[in-house]
Amino acid sequence: MSLLLAYAMGFSVASMPGPILALIATETLRRGAWPGAQTALAPMCVDACVMLPLVMVLQSSIPSGAGAVAIGLAGGAFLFWLGLQSFRARSGGAVPDGRRGSRRLPPFLKGVLTQLTNPYAYIFWGTVGFAFVREGFEAHGLKGAFSFPAGFWLGAGTMNFLVVYLVSRGRRYLPPGAEPYVHAFSGILLIGAGVFLVWAVFTDHL
Repeated sequence: MSLLLAYAMGFSVASMPGPILALIATETLRRGAWPGAQTALAPMCVDACVMLPLVMVLQSSIPSGAGAVAIGLAGGAFLFWLGLQSFRARSGGAVPDGRRGSRRLPPFLKGVLTQLTNPYAYIFWGTVGFAFVREGFEAHGLKGAFSFPAGFWLGAGTMNFLVVYLVSRGRRYLPPGAEPYVHAFSGILLIGAGVFLVWAVFTDHL
């Protein structure tokens, strides 16, 4: 597969509504462009350091059936918990960023945990992704094997950082009193993403 096609696939996959897109949008909306960018970077780092090496070792042994459901439940629970934290922030229960900020999970870590508990990431790299990597290796060696992941991550990164840019631009125009509503919206979005993830996994694997 050419680099351009891999780029288009990465952009298209990243543009699909899901847990990562919801998390990037809410982190950017609540905390700004830099935390949003850290969240956007996390899925690609997890793919490069965990997903791709794992499927290359295990090859066809990807999560399926009960394994995928268990990972999906964990991901849904984590997103649900993040949503509850947003509602706590709205009511004044969360610690502001500037004081005792260590009690709050870093944006990058949130992105890492969300990607690790997304069963579709394992399934993608264990099937489609691995097939293109193997095809590239057989045709052009290591350079060919690397071309698909490189193009895919460039495309996904473009989409993720585009979301950060667009949301951060819109955030500038929010009135000062809108912060509680932003937290509430973030909570609804994250909880909705968690419920959707659990529902999708059950629908696909049960």
